Amino acid sequence: MKIKVSVYRYNSAYQSRPKYDSFTIPYHQGMTVLDAILFIYKHLDSTLAFRYECRQGICGTCGVMLNRKPVLSCSTQINPKIKKNIIEPLANFPVEKDLVVNLKPLLKKYLKIKPYIEKIKKKIITKDIANKSKPYRKCIECGCCIAGMEITKTSKGCLDPMSLVKIARYLTDPRDGLNRKPIAKELGVKYYSEEIGRRISKSCPRGIPIDEVIKLVK
Repeated sequence: MKIKVSVYRYNSAYQSRPKYDSFTIPYHQGMTVLDAILFIYKHLDSTLAFRYECRQGICGTCGVMLNRKPVLSCSTQINPKIKKNIIEPLANFPVEKDLVVNLKPLLKKYLKIKPYIEKIKKKIITKDIANKSKPYRKCIECGCCIAGMEITKTSKGCLDPMSLVKIARYLTDPRDGLNRKPIAKELGVKYYSEEIGRRISKSCPRGIPIDEVIKLVK
């Protein structure tokens, strides 16, 4: 059985607009998006640019859009019943080449929240205490939550959901002595409502409840 895949192609160094290349590839049961990308790269077009690392849904490196939805390519299966699966780079990020996005603007904003334990307090961490931050420690920083949100004039430039999750992680860690709520307020957390959070949560491959994050951070 063979399937058709349409892949986004773009090189910021010399192209003014993207294009889509179509490929026909052999399908096998359980085929992931990454399997399809690797087949294209190895057998059909070695110029295709993409990222991947662990292949276990842990490193957060391989995020892409599949049929307009953000996914981890290593753990998301291709649907052979779809006439043509469309693979694109993560939405809401500047594209460098093909499926590779530029993470520098995100990381620059990310550093503003001081993503590390600050003013460390000595504290015995029990299992119950550790469980409070557990939902937020599941974040693998893949960017799917950002790709899954609607960017408007109001939200543009605001703190991204990934950074909000990191703030929630430190707010629930008694060892951390820095109150990041004023930072979140300054960077535009007011844009987010719990309803927006619930919609963004659908894009998170780790199932992090962004609506609860927003409620906590506000």
